[in-house]
Amino acid sequence: MSFLKKFPFQSIAVASAIGIIAYKYGFLKLCNRGIAKYILVENVEDWNLWEREIEEILHKCKVIGIDCEWVTVESERKPVSLLQLATDSGFCLLVRLSCLPLWLIPPVLIDILSRVTVLKVGVGVAEDANKLFNDYGLEVRGFVDLRYLAQDLKEVQGKNMSLKSLGIELLGIDLNKSKELRCSDWNAPHLSEEQVEYAANDAIIAAKVFTMIQRRKNKWFFIDNREFLKELEIYRDIPFKQVLVNNRKKNGGLSVLKKSHKTRYSKPRQKPMYDNCQLVAPDGELLCSCDKGKAEWYVYKGLGEKISDEPFTVRLNFEPSGRPRLDNVFYTMEKSNQCVVCGKTENFHRKLVVPSEYRRYFPNLMKKNLSHDVLLLCVHCHKKSNILDQEMRQNLAKLCDAPLGCRKNVKYKFNPKLAKVKSAAKALHISGSKMPECRQQELKKVICDYYNITSVTDDIIKEARNLETSELNDAFVPHGLKVYQYFCENGGLIQFEKLWRQHFLDSMQPQYLPSMWSVEHNHKRLALQVVNNERDVDFEESILGLTPELVEEIKELKP
Repeated sequence: MSFLKKFPFQSIAVASAIGIIAYKYGFLKLCNRGIAKYILVENVEDWNLWEREIEEILHKCKVIGIDCEWVTVESERKPVSLLQLATDSGFCLLVRLSCLPLWLIPPVLIDILSRVTVLKVGVGVAEDANKLFNDYGLEVRGFVDLRYLAQDLKEVQGKNMSLKSLGIELLGIDLNKSKELRCSDWNAPHLSEEQVEYAANDAIIAAKVFTMIQRRKNKWFFIDNREFLKELEIYRDIPFKQVLVNNRKKNGGLSVLKKSHKTRYSKPRQKPMYDNCQLVAPDGELLCSCDKGKAEWYVYKGLGEKISDEPFTVRLNFEPSGRPRLDNVFYTMEKSNQCVVCGKTENFHRKLVVPSEYRRYFPNLMKKNLSHDVLLLCVHCHKKSNILDQEMRQNLAKLCDAPLGCRKNVKYKFNPKLAKVKSAAKALHISGSKMPECRQQELKKVICDYYNITSVTDDIIKEARNLETSELNDAFVPHGLKVYQYFCENGGLIQFEKLWRQHFLDSMQPQYLPSMWSVEHNHKRLALQVVNNERDVDFEESILGLTPELVEEIKELKP
């Protein structure tokens, strides 16, 4: 019988003691070594030079510390400048994203960030993930905020649990968080040694803090990962929110959070999108290609009869409202279930060539027959296209004075006055009787001034505690709406459609587009409807931006 089986409790105590000693004399010494090695990637050539080593180091890691740096100018956050990924051994990869063309962001980096089996840890990591996605289309999955893991450790009770605080309390390391470095120019042509050291240490300390927390919760050398792994699963991909101890639900001492299973990228489509069934007129003319469900609906309703199984064809028993003409001939063409860029024949996403954030404001007539601008892309091409679209959106933001999202352009804005009143009420509610009288009066005055009253009651405190500190920003105009309004007055929506379609062609260079796919699709049809004064034209036609040449061409086509 082994010693561990014979004396289980004594074994745990001995193992823990050994672990603590090892920590004090070994791990802490390792922590204080700081940066063992860093690789700074400032361009594609740098990445190509170090790619093999980067891939070799990071692909072995199950846990990576992550952090980001950016520049804020006049309260407006610029795109993330620097991405830091580090191991607890002291290796750090620093990627200057602002210096890399969007379409050349390395696939290895994209893969590491999106792989759920590689845990990304940090403080405020959810916010960093959102910035990376919004700025570069990079999806960060499998992240955990260190504050969730540390919140039940006695060393951090009552502390703010910033990365600096966690470093001091758990590692004995005091990070340099001076404003001069923190707010330095991360978009400078060359980063200083101080900037590099500051950025690398943030990510490295995040990884080391995770390792320390894991060791403590696993009783140092006494290995029992079950509870810790359970904790990681609960908090994975969850933005941090402070959870009060007395509000925790019983689950082995862990907080139970409602976890969203949504990701920024939906699961790829497994089934074919195009059935290529056919609808034909009573005289046999092909009207359109459609999915099988739609074709069967006509048969079920008695509006047509099946005349063929291959391809599945339904002949209508009534005269359709229109026959394929001009651009509408496109919808009679057979379409392939393959990525229009690279030709892969499985795992697709639907790509909206003109993003819905703009199309949603178009006249209804320009929202019809949108399948022309819905294309199939494989997972890799879809992500690449979204990244390239982000650059286009940033260009439109500048052209149309339509910010993508900053403190000056938010739907709801933070009201510091309301926050101060709410904070005062919460303090009085929780610790009012324990406070010095002068402090109580000070907090009550904040509440009285806001409500314009002379004394504070329990009901007033309750009301103040529930104040909403964000309020609707009347000046807010969505980016998409502002861009739409700009093109309505400058060039027209037809030009805007052409702009996005041409962008897709230039950026992705698709090799497998459907027959008759065109940058100018539906524009002749729109011009014809305007010339004929059709009832569907229930908007000011000037917003289309029809050219005199196009109108004259359509007039010549009229019977």
